[in-house]
Amino acid sequence: MGDLPKWLTAVPIAHRGLYDLTAGIPENSLPAFEAALRQGFPCELDVRFSADEDLVVSHDADLPRLTGVPGPVRAKTAAELGALRLNGTGHGIPRLTEVLDLVDGRVPLLIETKHAHPLEGRGIEAALLRQLRGYRGEVAVHSFDPVAVFRLRRLGVRVPLGQISGLLPKADPVSRFLGRSLVGNFVTRPDFLSLELAALPSRAATYWRDRGRPVLAWPVGSAAQARRAQQLADNIIFSGFVPSSEH
Repeated sequence: MGDLPKWLTAVPIAHRGLYDLTAGIPENSLPAFEAALRQGFPCELDVRFSADEDLVVSHDADLPRLTGVPGPVRAKTAAELGALRLNGTGHGIPRLTEVLDLVDGRVPLLIETKHAHPLEGRGIEAALLRQLRGYRGEVAVHSFDPVAVFRLRRLGVRVPLGQISGLLPKADPVSRFLGRSLVGNFVTRPDFLSLELAALPSRAATYWRDRGRPVLAWPVGSAAQARRAQQLADNIIFSGFVPSSEH
């Protein structure tokens, strides 16, 4: 899509917001995004469908880790998810529209699409582009699924589009090979790559980086990891510490 916005490579990105459970701020919550706003960090976040096909901000497909409630996110409405308590705090799972209203263009957003199966992803991607229509802030979108990246291209996405990959230990052997090799990039032509720090260095990542696709390393959880990432990538997606401006 031509020149990428500078923030993608110049400013460390807060993974699921600037969360800190010791301070009562859970991941992917409105307070986590507010905390990132106060320090000027772009925010990475995850979106998936609720039962009523609203986009909600949740990394996990299932609820127990964050809420202690059994069952999948997809089984509850956005209102029901908002009423749940994240990690025993007073905060619930927000709608994407709530995050957009809160951020209101003050920092950029990096949004990952999440889905349980490919057909569901098609609806999520279309819903995401509808909700971003008219949003005045800077946004980029990325996904683990190269088919999702391809569909977003076909839907006419007008923001930077990225391919996520990593070691993929839970994937089947074929999917793991395809993901690590980034061979789908020849078809989908992502604008940037989001790669697991543990998977770097990577010949595939170097190939695409040499061809103008910057690499964002994740998850970066310490100053030592940030120093390693600085040698292997163009920016970091961080959590668990607050990096310096030079990361």
